[in-house]
Amino acid sequence: PRKERRNYEEKVASRSKSPQKRRSVTNSFDYLNSQCHLEGCSASIVVQSTRFLLCRHQLCHASDYFKNLFLTHRKHEDIEIAVSGISNPSPATQFRWFIESCIPCPALRDITDDTLETCMRLSRRFQANGLTVRCSKFIIENVHSRQPIVALCWLNWCLKHRFDEQVQSACLPIVARLSLASLEQHRHMMSERVFANILAAKLRGCYEKAVHVFRTIHQMDHFSVDVEQCPRCGRTREGMRVKINAIPCRKQIGCDRCQRQGCELEEKAGEDLQAFYQCPHALLPLNDTTDECYCQSRMLAVHLGSAYPAKRPEDMTDLKPHTSSPSRKKK
Repeated sequence: PRKERRNYEEKVASRSKSPQKRRSVTNSFDYLNSQCHLEGCSASIVVQSTRFLLCRHQLCHASDYFKNLFLTHRKHEDIEIAVSGISNPSPATQFRWFIESCIPCPALRDITDDTLETCMRLSRRFQANGLTVRCSKFIIENVHSRQPIVALCWLNWCLKHRFDEQVQSACLPIVARLSLASLEQHRHMMSERVFANILAAKLRGCYEKAVHVFRTIHQMDHFSVDVEQCPRCGRTREGMRVKINAIPCRKQIGCDRCQRQGCELEEKAGEDLQAFYQCPHALLPLNDTTDECYCQSRMLAVHLGSAYPAKRPEDMTDLKPHTSSPSRKKK
């Protein structure tokens, strides 16, 4: 039995030393110029069944990964690399996009919506800092013209491939335009910190919109009417009616001659206007520094899906605890 075991080990060892079968190359891309052929600075990169003939100097300048890779390989041998585990598009196509986007052959390929994610991923994979800068510039300059769901995909790629804060910040205002339901549905595409920042921005925007709504309603309360005589100064016009203006914020009414002051809110438009909410217990401002009244806990629990104590019969009209008054003695 010991002899059989030795023979089995010898077979395994001999099998491991056998030369590996090389993949047949069925396609080739030549990015060399005439100067490269004269100086002999060509490099052969094989991705699956596709060979890429590239300039060593250009590739080392564009990518630190290949700069270190060439130090461990002889000059004229084929270098096989693994590009990505993603099969669509093919790894050869992905590598071609990478090469044409970071090496001028003869000009750099423009980054598009179709090639953006591949260029972002491979710029990190092959340590191509120049391509990383190009991807960042493309996102910053174009994200404002894209739909919010596209901006969310770009933000997801920025987080996944660890692009800097400036690029992520350029995507946030566009992503924040999505509805709350869409943000919750695609919550897995962003970090918890980014999700919290977007919700905080949307909530502060709601506070400002509430101020705008109340201001618009107030402007609608201002009205003008034609009467025979101004009730304030007694002004009349022969054969014509006098136009008077009602200003509810000043509690005044009068014609253009006796009433020169306009809307009080318009005069304070440069200041911070504040909207308020009236609950059964208080008049509370709608802003980011005021706590909610305790009577809002039940409503918040519903939206959070949290359990909340059942409402007692004595609290149906008011959630505020009632103070018990001393009982009267019967005479």
